[in-house]
Amino acid sequence: MKMVIKIIRGLGYVWVVLASLFIFSGIIGTFMSEGFAGVMDLLSPFNVTNYLITIITLAPGLYLLVWADKLQERKGKR
Repeated sequence: MKMVIKIIRGLGYVWVVLASLFIFSGIIGTFMSEGFAGVMDLLSPFNVTNYLITIITLAPGLYLLVWADKLQERKGKR
């Protein structure tokens, strides 16, 4: 069980890092093609679609990290 927890936690960290790099590269690509005004439009608080896509992109990694913590807690109670 200890190895499974490490694998799940490792996958969670890898997912979050890769998703963050993907999001950051999208912001850089927007800056290169549309300039600072494009980035401001992308990160506007009224651009709900961008925030939803960001949450959907990061959610699996965050869920894996939470799941690993829950398994660690359950393992400790035994």
